[in-house]
Parts: sequence; C-alpha cells; structure tokens
Amino acid sequence: MSEEVISADELLLRAQGHKGELPRQFSTLAMLSLAFSITNSWIGYSAVFITPLLCGGGPGVFFGLLVAAVACSLINAGLAELASAYPSSGGQYHFAYMVSSEKHRAVAAFIMGWLSVIAWCLTTASASIFCAQMIGNLATFFNPTYVATQWQVYLVYVLVMILSTAIVCFLPRAIPKGEIAFFICNITAFCVFFITCLAVSHGRQSSRVVFTEYVNQTGWSNGMAFMLGVGQAMYTFVATDAGTHMAEELPDPGRNIPRVILYTMIIGIVTSFLWTIAFMFSTTDLTAVSASALPILTVYSQALNNHSAATFFMCWYLWIYFGAVISCIATTGRLAWAFARDNGLPFSPTFARVNTTFAVPINATAICAVAIILYGAIYVGSTTAFNSFISMSILSLNVTYAAPQGILLLRGRSLLPSTRHFSLGPVFGPLCNAFSVAWVSLYTVLFCFPVFTPTTPQTMNYVSVVVAGIVAIVAGAWFGGKRKSFVGPEIHIEGIEEALAMRGGEGLDVERKGNMGLAK
Repeated sequence: MSEEVISADELLLRAQGHKGELPRQFSTLAMLSLAFSITNSWIGYSAVFITPLLCGGGPGVFFGLLVAAVACSLINAGLAELASAYPSSGGQYHFAYMVSSEKHRAVAAFIMGWLSVIAWCLTTASASIFCAQMIGNLATFFNPTYVATQWQVYLVYVLVMILSTAIVCFLPRAIPKGEIAFFICNITAFCVFFITCLAVSHGRQSSRVVFTEYVNQTGWSNGMAFMLGVGQAMYTFVATDAGTHMAEELPDPGRNIPRVILYTMIIGIVTSFLWTIAFMFSTTDLTAVSASALPILTVYSQALNNHSAATFFMCWYLWIYFGAVISCIATTGRLAWAFARDNGLPFSPTFARVNTTFAVPINATAICAVAIILYGAIYVGSTTAFNSFISMSILSLNVTYAAPQGILLLRGRSLLPSTRHFSLGPVFGPLCNAFSVAWVSLYTVLFCFPVFTPTTPQTMNYVSVVVAGIVAIVAGAWFGGKRKSFVGPEIHIEGIEEALAMRGGEGLDVERKGNMGLAK
C-alpha cells in the first residue's frame, strides 16, 4: 500500500484539526480578482461619496478619502501580518484564537466569528441593495414619471441574491475564471470612465470647489462633520479580508493572502483617487448631485451630457457591482462554513457539510443567503434603518480587523511565528496594531452619531440599536449552549512545525509553544 503524499498546505490545515474538502482552484490572480471585486474601491466610493459631500463639499470628498486610505492601509497591514502567520478560512476568529490566552481564546474566537459572519452578511446586503437601487433609478432615468417603490426595490434585491447564490453554488468551477473576467472588466471600466469623463465634460468644476471650498450641510461643527464623512469613506476599502476566508482554495496561503490584501489596497487607492478627481472635476452642479436619488448617475449625466452614454456607463457599473455580489456571497458562505466546522453556529454539523457533487458548502451559503434576504425586508419599512445596518458592516468588519491586533499588542508580538512570510517588524508592527485599536475604538463611537443634526425620524441613526441587537444575539448564542460546547479550532503545534519546515521555515521555538498554550 502506497503512503499518502500530503502537501505542506494540507499538512498545515490538518494541524488545525481539519481536512481539505475544497479544491485549491484559485490562482493568486484569481484570488486578487475576487478580493478587489468585493472591495471595488473606486466603484464603492461612487456609491457612498454623497455623505462626505454633504459633510464638507469637495474637500470632504477628496480629503476624507485620503484620511480613510491612510487609516485603512495601516489597519490592513496588521491584518495581512496575521493572515501570513495563521492562514485559515476562519480569518479573524482564528487569529483571535491563536493570539489569546488559553483561558479566553474560546470566547474571543466566538465573538469574532459571529461578528465576522454578521458583518459579511451586511456587506453582501449593501452590494445587493445598490444593484437593486440602480435598476430602479435607471427605470426612472428613462421614465421620469415612474418612481420605484421600496417593495419593488426589495423584490429586485431578492432576485439579485437568488441569482448570485445559484451561480456560487452550482457553477463553482467557473468562479475563478469569472472573477478574473470581472477584474478585467472593472479595470477597463475605470480607464474608460476616467478618460471619457475628463475628455468629454465641458463645464468643469474649479480646483477651489474641489479642494478648498468647504461646504458643511450637516449641522455639526466642521471637524465633527469631516470625521463622520471619513467614516463613510472607509467603505471604499472595506472587506479586504475576503481572501482570508478563501485560504483553503489557494496554494501557499501564508504567502499569497497577505499579497492579495496589500495589492487590493494599492489598486484601490490608485483607482479611487484618480476616479474621485475625474468625477469631481467633471460635474457641473454639486447641489443637484447631492439632492439626487442616485448621485453617481447624476454625475455621469452632467459629465457626458448625453442620456444614452450615461445609461451605458450605469449599466456597466451595475454589471461590475453584480460581480461583487457574487464574490460577497461566495466569501460569506465560506466563512460561515468554517465557523460551523468549528461548532460556532447553531446546527453546525448541517452547515459544516460540503456538497460532494459541486465541492461547495451549499448549506452554509444558502442559509447566509436566506438571512440576507430576510434582513433586506427592513428596507420596505425604513430605508434609514436599513442604511444604519450598512454602516454597521463597515464598523463590524473593522472591529474584527483590530481586535486580534489589540490582543496581540497586549500579550506580546513574540506570539507570532518567526517563520511567517510577511512581517511588519519590531517598530512598525506595534505602531500598526496600536493605531488600528485606537482608530476603530474612535469610530465605534462616531458611527453611532447621526449625520445630520437636529435629528429627525428620516435622519436618525440606528447603529447603536443594531450594536445592542448584535450583542444580544452573540450573548444569547454563547450562554444558550455554546459556552459549554465551543472550544475553537483544534490546533496541533507539531503539525504546524512540520508544515512550516516543508515550506523551508525553522518552526516555532519550544518557549513560544509554551506561551501560546496551544499544544493538544
């Protein structure tokens, strides 16, 4: 009988108590394509720039993006280092487990796991509702007498979710090539939109309007308004952890996932800044843009001064956003599956199954889709409440990025294996970790503030209510039974050492093994 040949990637996975069930079918390019399709920085900012515009006019849009880019770069550098040290589809809940003390690692991983799953469901919902709103507003663009009702937008939202979930579940082998195709389509669109808007537009904004004329329409002080705008600008660089949750479908994830995170940020910063400059200078009436139901469509209309061209651009934009929904539901399903595999969800054995025919965690993906569809019903009753949930996705994801870094900073960075491929070093590493904790702590408070004051029922911020609801859900799940049954991933240090050795590493020293308290 011949012995089974086990790769370093599989050995590392088995050292974490699991066996590879998903094919490693993603190349680094395909994974980068998936990650950027979700983050979609220049398109993402097109969807949310209206808040920075109301908070500070042109300077709020441009400099708010600049501050968000710097802050998110530092946060994601710390995230990339953890992904290099502990590659796992569990992502942040796995990182939290690995750097926590033996006494607290289970509860830390449980909280991060639930928060990550909820945040990804909300992120997927945000992409889906933008698609639905675009379709409704395109109909109005052609027929000004028609205005899509909230329930009609919701039905389109449901259709988008059903189509994207079906593609993820039943066409899994097409996903890697499809992601590359969407990436090419995305970058091509950026080039076309950027050049066309600058070349065709006739009535350009002055540099004074774009860079120095601060217009605050929120009722807050200028400083407070600017910081609120920066919070929404962070949506431009959200969900950069996507690659970590697909780690088991990519060769050598400890080396390649950090690359995906950092390349996603670099491409996102370049494209979002260039596009922001292009569309801000191409507008003719910022007041009309700020009053529009779909601001980016108004920007296209003003810049191109051509109804058909604006429609074509918007349809292209919609197609790219639909690609983002597909990537989002794929990532959300993988994360939920990984968490269920470690017994973090109710009915975990059911959601931890991988369909043998399609090699996809269909159960986990489907339950996430159902939860997202049910959650979307809130939109029918209150768009304001729904939008507060979307703000919560930005906050929740960043909390999961910062919390493991905070634990690491508190317990000592010597916990990280010296053999990781990506290291921030003894000086920059602690600075990134400390900044991440401080910045996210600040915005945990700021995200609870309404954008406009005095507050009306239409401008009320429900984020604090959502936070309370999420805390209640997580606490209920923990004390309702998981406190006794959830122990987190099963880690075998010896197996990790062997996997690292196969990659050319030297393994973890004996003293660090004792400090980590993970040997089983």
